[in-house]
Amino acid sequence: MGKIYSIDDLKNFGICANSSISENELINAKNILFEIYQKTKDGILKGKGPFFAQIYDENKNLIASASNSVVEENCALCHAEINALKIAHQKFNTYDLSPFNLSIYINAEPCIMCAGAIMWSGIKKVFYGVTSSDVEKTTGFDEGFKPCWHEEFKKRNIEVFGKIEEEIGIEILKDYVKTDKKIYMPKRTNLK
Repeated sequence: MGKIYSIDDLKNFGICANSSISENELINAKNILFEIYQKTKDGILKGKGPFFAQIYDENKNLIASASNSVVEENCALCHAEINALKIAHQKFNTYDLSPFNLSIYINAEPCIMCAGAIMWSGIKKVFYGVTSSDVEKTTGFDEGFKPCWHEEFKKRNIEVFGKIEEEIGIEILKDYVKTDKKIYMPKRTNLK
C-alpha cells in the first residue's frame, strides 16, 4: 500500500485534496493524467475541445474514455466528463454507479455542470489537473460558480484530488488558445 499522504502532505506537494491518499494511488493518478494530457492534445488535433476524461474501476480497469465534443455535436452538454459518464452508465446499465467504486480522471477541474453530474452519478473519486481559475485565466472559458465544492463532495463521501501535474495541463490549454479554436459559451451581455 505504501505511505499515506495526509491533506497537509498533499498541500505541500501543491495538490489540493479533501482526503488522504496512498503513495501508490497518487503515482497511479499521475500516470493516468499524463495519458489524459496526451489524449487531450490528440483530441484537439482532431477538432475536439481541450478537455478529456477517463473513468476507472478500483482494479485500474478503464471503463470509459471521452473527449469534449461540444462544437462537434453542437450541444453544450457534451463535456468530456458528461460523455465519459454516459458511457459508464450505459456500460453498467444503471443510473447509480456507486456500487462499482469508480474514479474519474480529468485534465481540468470539472465545471459547474460536470461537478453536478459527477456528484449525482455515484462516482467515488475525482482526480484533475488544471484548476477552474487557471482554465478561465488561460482560455476564457466560463467554468461557473462552485463555492466549497470540495467540501460538499466530502460530505457526500466523494474524494477529490486536484492540481495534479497542473503545469502540463496549462501548457496544453495555452496551445489550444494559440490555434484560435472556439472558446464556446453562450453570449452574455453582462457577467459580473
